[in-house]
Amino acid sequence: MDTVDGKNLENKKNDKMDKEKSKPERMCICCRRKGKKSEFFRISEQNGKYIFDREMKVQARGFYVCKTNECVERLSKNRKYKIEIEQLVKMLEQIKFEKKSIIDILKPMKNSEYFVFGIDETIDGVKKGKVKLLIIPRDIRAKYIEEFEKLKENFNFDIIFVEKKEELIRLFSRDVNVVGIFNKKVIKGILSKVEVMNG
Repeated sequence: MDTVDGKNLENKKNDKMDKEKSKPERMCICCRRKGKKSEFFRISEQNGKYIFDREMKVQARGFYVCKTNECVERLSKNRKYKIEIEQLVKMLEQIKFEKKSIIDILKPMKNSEYFVFGIDETIDGVKKGKVKLLIIPRDIRAKYIEEFEKLKENFNFDIIFVEKKEELIRLFSRDVNVVGIFNKKVIKGILSKVEVMNG
């Protein structure tokens, strides 16, 4: 009896893996990057014109473009697909709407265990290869920013700048010069949502 149940469980796992493998990937016509449908804008042909299919419901041939300013700009210069300026503006507005500031992203996570606070602790975390993302205010001492820029040459991590130290103090309710983040999933999530990356 256990063997039958074991086989059924194994079959279910295989079915699930097959379904995940068979999910269709889309490709950006500008940069050729592949990914899930939700990672792209869809452009559809309607009455001889190309339109931004925000809801992805237009029953017509279409293609996909990354949700980035760079790819939308490249699309605007594409000679094969002549898209009206209003459609391009709608895509750019959607990009702006979907992006958030780093402070907005950090608010729900402010009590997270994935943060390191302070210059020395963050430098130590970077050198040990644990801290992979830094949040640095532009108004801290220039020597600290220079020190982190030098560290970046030897260690693999990203830097996101905020304008004022006061923003971090208000968020974390403590005197903060720099915030280090060390969980890979958290960092990936932040980088996919943040508006201002790497200065």
